[in-house]
Amino acid sequence: MPESTGQRGKITAFSVNSRAIALVADEELRVHGAVVKSNGQEHFIQARHGVILCTSGFVMNREMVKRHAPPLLRSLYPIGSVDDGSGIRLGMSVGAAAIHMNEGFVTLPWYPPGSLVNGIFINERGQRFINEDCYHGRVSQIIFQQAGDRIFLLQDHATYAPMEYEKLVRVEIAAAGETREEIERELRLPEGSLLSTVDIYNKYAALGQDPMFHKSPEWLKPLIEPPFVALDCRVDHCFYSSFTLGGLDTLPTGEVLTEDGDVITGLYAAGRTACGLPR
Repeated sequence: MPESTGQRGKITAFSVNSRAIALVADEELRVHGAVVKSNGQEHFIQARHGVILCTSGFVMNREMVKRHAPPLLRSLYPIGSVDDGSGIRLGMSVGAAAIHMNEGFVTLPWYPPGSLVNGIFINERGQRFINEDCYHGRVSQIIFQQAGDRIFLLQDHATYAPMEYEKLVRVEIAAAGETREEIERELRLPEGSLLSTVDIYNKYAALGQDPMFHKSPEWLKPLIEPPFVALDCRVDHCFYSSFTLGGLDTLPTGEVLTEDGDVITGLYAAGRTACGLPR
């Protein structure tokens, strides 16, 4: 932390256990420093070159999540510690633009083993909705777009293998049977829905094709070998972890921008305090 003055005089080097509570800026979009609270005392920290906001995202601030990215509230396992959005709000207090605040990352790491990728995901209507060979974060994003919380991964005897960290992610067997009809009944899916979905999938998988979702041929395998099993991937039960991706608008060099795209001199943002991937 740079030199500063305050109620206790000069502060040099670094200050720990201190919380920035406000930025100090003028009407010409120039940030001069910050007000920091340390040991119950408030100090003004004058910045020599600039202030860098790097306080992560806002996933632990559930009110901010509710306002900006409500689908992430479905995740019961937000990843963060002090991800309370304080850095983003500090930037906004001096005119910074916050962009893509609705964006976030969510994942259920449902593989390895890799053979599980040969299975198919179905929703509570018995419908397939994703190519299962893409990144598990992408799969989880699409899962969160499905109506309802009941999601299952259908496997047959040839493709099923126990997960390497089943207890951690809480993916368990929801149904098992010698026929797909048994699985459909046990999962309480609409009559005929699972049978139709699997028939279409198997027909094209046997030809090395997936015209609906374009799964890579190396992962296409008809699900025909009993017994069959459905893995429980319910949103309200399994380990779907999440964090936010929206944040302050910046240049590639880190300068924070206003809504009009003007640079706020002396203010920088990095990490998940800045908007990165969604750009």
